[in-house]
Amino acid sequence: MRKYIFMSLMLISMVVCLSMTSCKAWRTITTTATYTQVTDTAKVTTTISTKTVEEYTGVKK
Repeated sequence: MRKYIFMSLMLISMVVCLSMTSCKAWRTITTTATYTQVTDTAKVTTTISTKTVEEYTGVKK
């Protein structure tokens, strides 16, 4: 009886391990843009920064 339970648990754990073929990951994308406006009397520089965090699922090959 013990041997049957042990073998069943081993089989279940192997199936779980093999089925875990994906993982979650996060990537951060930062973008910066600078704009300069020049007139006869002034120079104005504006910087716009954006930060995006994306979640994606990677697949094990």
